[in-house]
Amino acid sequence: MDAKDLLEEAIKVVKDIAEPDWKALALSKIAQVMAQVDRNRAEDLLDDALKFVRQIRDQSWQLSVLLTVISAFATVDPDQVYQLTMDLPSETTQVLALTDIAESLAQTDKQTALRFLREAERIANKVGDDEGRAEALGAVAEAWALFDVDQALKVAEKIRIVSEKATALAGIARILSDHDKALAKSLAEEAVKLVRQVRDKEERAMVLDELVEVLSKLDEKQAIALADMSPFLERKAVALSVIAQSLAKKDETRGKELLNRAAEIARQIRDPDKQASAWRSVATVMALFDVEQALKWVKEIHDPDWRDWTLGDISAAVAEKSVDKALEIARQINDPEERSSALADIAIALARSDFERANEIARKIPEPFYRVQALCELAQILLR
Repeated sequence: MDAKDLLEEAIKVVKDIAEPDWKALALSKIAQVMAQVDRNRAEDLLDDALKFVRQIRDQSWQLSVLLTVISAFATVDPDQVYQLTMDLPSETTQVLALTDIAESLAQTDKQTALRFLREAERIANKVGDDEGRAEALGAVAEAWALFDVDQALKVAEKIRIVSEKATALAGIARILSDHDKALAKSLAEEAVKLVRQVRDKEERAMVLDELVEVLSKLDEKQAIALADMSPFLERKAVALSVIAQSLAKKDETRGKELLNRAAEIARQIRDPDKQASAWRSVATVMALFDVEQALKWVKEIHDPDWRDWTLGDISAAVAEKSVDKALEIARQINDPEERSSALADIAIALARSDFERANEIARKIPEPFYRVQALCELAQILLR
């Protein structure tokens, strides 16, 4: 069986999906992979996806699905992508779509990516409202970091809203952190200075989240100090788990210490949903160190939906180490959709080491959307 056979099988499965939004998302996923073996067929699939997008009644969700379909078009028909983007309802949304496309094409079609990015910058500069322009310029600055750091920093300097500028600098630092750690750390430290000026607690917490992720790779002590600055307990617990995750392959003892501290914080949270969200993050990362302890912490979650989501995350986290353990955990998930999502993650994780078993798991996934997702990822692996 080759990649195209898997994709043809996935196309047949789409017929079992009832809702137009999930049909559109499934077809766009297939088309992204199909473009590598049959561009014309991929274009037809995306045309079908657009037809299903038009059937979605919720306007905000329709826009979200449309953006996914537009992104899938990027490797198939750049001219149509541009037209679809220009039809989006606001200039800021147009910029976000264009920068997303530029980022997705950065490694495969640099010339087209830069064409879209320059157009995004042109539109961002003329956005009328301050918040929309700051968000648009931030997206452009981060995208430029993939091509030209100096240009990225020039764009970031134009951002007048402090929280958005700090977010942009953190995003640029994240992109640079793998190949220019010194500059990445310098930009992150500049963003830290800016975040101290942000008065709105939610805005400050969002920027701190981004900075903790960046600095967890560069400076553990500074990352922890930023986590401690978070104004919300649940965000602090999640931030500590992010830092612990970066230590999974370097310092198991230190990673567990941070997770135990995060668990103590989680126990102090009074809001049930916020507490469950914190436990989800902390337990999932603990699964990288000690899966039995992670499962014990899952019992602290009383809401069945949050418990299922957490079990799904844990099963995906342990899949590369032990598929049998991952499948055992997935069987504890009550919700069929979440169980199917977990099985897709397991199949994808297994594919590199045991493709035949991964294919067997993928074909038995009950929910058709997640079966399509798994089959597409397996096809992509065959094409590499």
